[in-house]
Amino acid sequence: MMEKICLVSPAKINLRLEILKKRSDGYHEVRTLLQKISCYDTLRVALTKRRGIFITSNNPNLPTGRDNLVYRAVESLLKTTDYGGGVRVFIRKRIPLGAGLGGGSSDAATALKAVALLLGLDLPMEALQGIGKKIGADVPFFLFEGAALATGIGDCLKRVDLPELWLVLIYPNFEVSTRWAYEHFVLTRKGLRLNIRMVAKTPDGMVRVLRNDLEGVVSRRYPQIDAMKEMLCSAGALGALMSGSGPTVFGVFENERAAMRAYRELRIPCQMKGWTVFKAHSVP
Repeated sequence: MMEKICLVSPAKINLRLEILKKRSDGYHEVRTLLQKISCYDTLRVALTKRRGIFITSNNPNLPTGRDNLVYRAVESLLKTTDYGGGVRVFIRKRIPLGAGLGGGSSDAATALKAVALLLGLDLPMEALQGIGKKIGADVPFFLFEGAALATGIGDCLKRVDLPELWLVLIYPNFEVSTRWAYEHFVLTRKGLRLNIRMVAKTPDGMVRVLRNDLEGVVSRRYPQIDAMKEMLCSAGALGALMSGSGPTVFGVFENERAAMRAYRELRIPCQMKGWTVFKAHSVP
């Protein structure tokens, strides 16, 4: 049995987020297109003789108790075993907190995989996804191969083949509460149902897919959202969109060269505003 392991946790973007209705349990039914990207946290996970779950991080703002999804994920998995020791997790954060990039959910999924490997648990991925679903709606996606069209509360996943995407992302260095965004959303339009599989075959086609029903809610309070979109499009993006509940905005570019050119163009103007800009590409 291994005693420690190091794994990476990718961020995600929502290429499309449609909010369909509010359920009686308070959750919202959604239809969202999810894609992992090459921006990663790193988790170092180790077994300990001392019982308990011990989380540390390079980011002092990251909760380390039960408020952390990693803690709850490890706790839930350990309850299914007869393991008598503890687990220590160091989370090196690179994905911004509260950015709409799924960092917490990704870390929880990675922690589930890491602990299962360390304990030699022969669990099918569906079992880990079942545990992850109870932790957070996005967690099952990070235990899923490839891009996915997610329905329900975001936990019913179907694989979608998408073209390689080159991206530039801008994070304005403030957080947006997912709960706040959904609480202030008012369902006013349903729009035409788009056949994503037919349209999303090229970066150009992806532009037709881009939609985020939460963007209007967030941009009314934070005008930086529209400003970031304008900057990305002026730098050559085929289209730009806020990811998830924001505030990160990404631009889709024709190829790596175009993305690199835009990144270089935007880096200093964004730094002057106190914003973080980074480039990324889609990953499986």
